[in-house]
Amino acid sequence: MKGMKSLHRWLVLSLLTIMTLTGCESVPKPVRNLGKSDIDFVTDIHARQQKALLEKLTRKLYVRNPRELAKANGKTVEARMLEIFGEPGKLELPPLIFDELDGKSGVDAILLSFEEEYQGDRVFAAIAGLTEMLRRSYNYQQEFFMLDSLDEQALYNSARNIEIFVWRLYHRRNEQGELLILTNEFREDGYDISFDRIFAKMTQVQDNMALIVSDKTDRGITKVVQGVAQMAFLPVP
Repeated sequence: MKGMKSLHRWLVLSLLTIMTLTGCESVPKPVRNLGKSDIDFVTDIHARQQKALLEKLTRKLYVRNPRELAKANGKTVEARMLEIFGEPGKLELPPLIFDELDGKSGVDAILLSFEEEYQGDRVFAAIAGLTEMLRRSYNYQQEFFMLDSLDEQALYNSARNIEIFVWRLYHRRNEQGELLILTNEFREDGYDISFDRIFAKMTQVQDNMALIVSDKTDRGITKVVQGVAQMAFLPVP
């Protein structure tokens, strides 16, 4: 039995070494799965779910804010999404740095989207920044293996940052009192609060992952008790 375990460990380490040298995407998925633990499969699911929620959010924001897409020099929603999310199926996720955002990324790009004097596509700046921040919390990976490790504090902080982002989204207005980026819609004949559901799911994904990683590593999470409205964005190392 010990011999079989040692052989399995050697095969897994060999596989992970090959994947590191050649790139994960060159290795068939059934073979890649041999280098995963149960937690790795769970992490994969959470990372994919977060990406799907971001894509859904992007489409909804552009439908609700066509004026922002009009600033994108004739680009379509799909073209914008391709710039942010890349080709489907890519496992390695690059940092999101764009000239049109003056090289700002992550939280800085989010803050740019809420500057009243900003003349660019606010939806693009907000989503590019939010996506970059969340990618950072997953070490810019879309698939995970036994030798990979995540930071539970980064995952927790990113969940709080989603809440701070939402608060700003719902409260930041221009001099005329108009919201800079439109989301939920309230009308005499009904209302649409579907954005709330997306943000709640996004926050829950990050909080779940923070707890999973914390339990795996036996490390605690420093909780934030300050009110969201008064908080600055938290660092995501």
